[in-house]
Amino acid sequence: MSLYQDKVTDILANADRYHQAYYKAETFRGPSLYFHHRALQTRQSPDALTHLEYVYATLASWGMHRMGKGGSKMQRFDIFRQSVKRLKNKIAEAQGFVPRKMGTEQWALLKEIFQGIKVMASHTSLVGNSKVMHHMMPNIVPPIDREYTLHYLRGNTNISNDLDQEWQIMKGIISDFFILIACDGEFGSKASKWMANQDEYPWDTTVLKVVDNRVIGSGK
Repeated sequence: MSLYQDKVTDILANADRYHQAYYKAETFRGPSLYFHHRALQTRQSPDALTHLEYVYATLASWGMHRMGKGGSKMQRFDIFRQSVKRLKNKIAEAQGFVPRKMGTEQWALLKEIFQGIKVMASHTSLVGNSKVMHHMMPNIVPPIDREYTLHYLRGNTNISNDLDQEWQIMKGIISDFFILIACDGEFGSKASKWMANQDEYPWDTTVLKVVDNRVIGSGK
């Protein structure tokens, strides 16, 4: 039994309603959408300067770097870039992963990538690193945030400042929620239609992002 089985059932049963709610709400366009698309489009060279600049800009436009004393903070770009360069071969391998064929070796490689990325200067890494990984391997890693993903699935937004615990949370969210929905045939058919209509549904960029958007829609 999935840890999040009731949530899987909820998303599958209400996919259309949550889809409508998501796009009726004022979804962000502008730089947050533009850089998201460009980061995905340039992911074939994960350590390329242009791609990393787009990823870095996406995270900043998604609220991961707050000016002033409070709020989340991102690392300097050169620190982020060097951390990805060390992982480029592993990231390239992980780009070929598919949800239906995740085994021990695949999860171990994702863990190594997750724990090796240095993008956040703040204490926790789960949110920032998942968003980086989504733009490099969107077929297997969704973007995770506190306000919607963690609140919807776990009932709170707390994250322990511990890379091993953060990885276990992320792995559970992917394997027991996102993958189960992504592998559902009916949902997959709907997602394909939404993704094919980018003029109307520009945020439906990948199947896992479609799932993420439905989570957000449930909160709207």
